[in-house]
Amino acid sequence: MSETISVSVAGASGYTGMEAIRILHGHPNVKLTSLYGSKSAGTVFSSQYRGMESLVDLPILPFEELASDSSDAIFLGLPHGKSADAANVLFDAGYKGRIVDMSSDFRLRDPAAYEKWYGWTHPHPELIGRFVYGLTEWYRSDIRLADHISNPGCFASAIQLGLLPFAKAGLVDSCDVTGITGSSGSGASPSAGTHFSSRFGNVKAYKVYAHQHIGEVNQTLADQLGVAQRADGAAGSTSPASADGAAAGSGKLPEVRFVPVSGPFVRGIWMTITFTLLDDASAGEVLEEVYYNAPLVRLQEGMPELKQVVGSAFTDIGWVQQGRQVAIGVAIDNLLKGAASQAVQNLNLMMEWPEETGLTFPPAVL
Repeated sequence: MSETISVSVAGASGYTGMEAIRILHGHPNVKLTSLYGSKSAGTVFSSQYRGMESLVDLPILPFEELASDSSDAIFLGLPHGKSADAANVLFDAGYKGRIVDMSSDFRLRDPAAYEKWYGWTHPHPELIGRFVYGLTEWYRSDIRLADHISNPGCFASAIQLGLLPFAKAGLVDSCDVTGITGSSGSGASPSAGTHFSSRFGNVKAYKVYAHQHIGEVNQTLADQLGVAQRADGAAGSTSPASADGAAAGSGKLPEVRFVPVSGPFVRGIWMTITFTLLDDASAGEVLEEVYYNAPLVRLQEGMPELKQVVGSAFTDIGWVQQGRQVAIGVAIDNLLKGAASQAVQNLNLMMEWPEETGLTFPPAVL
């Protein structure tokens, strides 16, 4: 029988923190111990999310108490720019447990990249190297050896899972991506862009060709193709990649032209990735060769549907191919594979448990 570990969650009242708590509550090898928050501090978690009443009735502690946490692992579900401060507090306090950060604060290895993609200076660049990028299906060997994980962004997860098999095989030099996402991707704090009157019955593109998650995508492409990368995403001289034995190579990063879209629904990302193959190949065979042993990736010929993954930890990837023209469809729950369930998947790997432990619950379907 696997050991049981204690896990705390900081940012308990946010959407990603709430979803992490929901999953961890049902995890067979986890005991939730402490929850932390700012505005919600002093309340009980189930008073913030009434559906959790009698399930998770833990008090939400103030962030000031995080420094004394002694759990085996801590999930950081904090706003972007705040997790770095929290990690610094933990390290200064001598915390020896595992950390899974669900924010953007440690996703990019070059501190200069935060200026380009997020518009702010990283407050603790000296800590970046302590975190491993947690795109589970592509960095398993690194994650198993890690103590600190930086969880990928939701759009970045979907793009990479659909594109990387073809990029790694040298079959694509550019692609066009359109991803439509639900309002929960903007977090729990209301804004004009997430207001019901703005989202309902409306579809709106934003950050066209300039979304911050492309920084992560370019970084992983550089890893997998063995191409050095500057903060601006340009290719440079070759360098060896460490992720899962990726071979070093040379050349140029595939160009990813991404159009993100706000959709009139709450949860999920539905995405298409279109490109022309550089050689004759079967899209289905390329995907199967990569994901045959990925328990939370489901492949299908034809396009996936969003409702078949919402509320689940699965990634559904489908394809339509005409000659060398390929359309890849990717569907994920942005709060789960795009955040909390991937974080738990990474914890499972760090603990040497099967990566799908506690994550095979079915989607809502209707």
